Amino acid sequence: MRLRPTGSLASLILSCLTLVAQTSIPNAQEPSGTPKSVHQIFIEDQDDTQGPNGPRFTEEEYHQRVKIREANIRAMLSAGEIKTGDDFRDAAFIFQHGDQPEDFLFAHILAMEAMERGTTEARFIAAATLDCYLQFTKQPQVFGTQYITDRNVPLMVHPGGLPLPFGRTLEPYNEGLLHDFVRTDFCVPVLAQQKENIVAFNAGKWPRDTMHPPCH
Repeated sequence: MRLRPTGSLASLILSCLTLVAQTSIPNAQEPSGTPKSVHQIFIEDQDDTQGPNGPRFTEEEYHQRVKIREANIRAMLSAGEIKTGDDFRDAAFIFQHGDQPEDFLFAHILAMEAMERGTTEARFIAAATLDCYLQFTKQPQVFGTQYITDRNVPLMVHPGGLPLPFGRTLEPYNEGLLHDFVRTDFCVPVLAQQKENIVAFNAGKWPRDTMHPPCH
């Protein structure tokens, strides 16, 4: 089972990162020379994966930058500088961009801590990071947050010109494990909508609005 495409970074960032495009990123500005906040590191991370002109780094460069951010977050955790639910949610996004199973497991724990501290918006990333961890340990996802590149569907070009594969699949997927009300509680589309999203992808469309419904 091939979980993460190799080759271009454009292909790589579509596996276990699809939720990023669904997340609004508030502006954060700090005086030059001051220590970076968790949220500023988060914004840099988002910019690396979805800049206006597409990915700006090779796959190796991108992972080097992710590891630096992860090290910074771990140091901030050790120093007690990550305190709020929003801090933990932002930290979860950073580790969710890792490349090892423990990165996704740690991201899931950070997201759960964010929820414990009152940031209910972390519910979706909590579900997504669990799905990523399951995928990277060769187990089926259970929420259905990850739309994996389907090698059996011909490559199509993104309308914006980026060379992104549109053919997707939810498999491997243990779709019967959870009830739809659990998916809804975690801001994940119900199973029928997920399957409609796959049809849209395979027709060359980007179902952005139905991949991550609003949290209530």
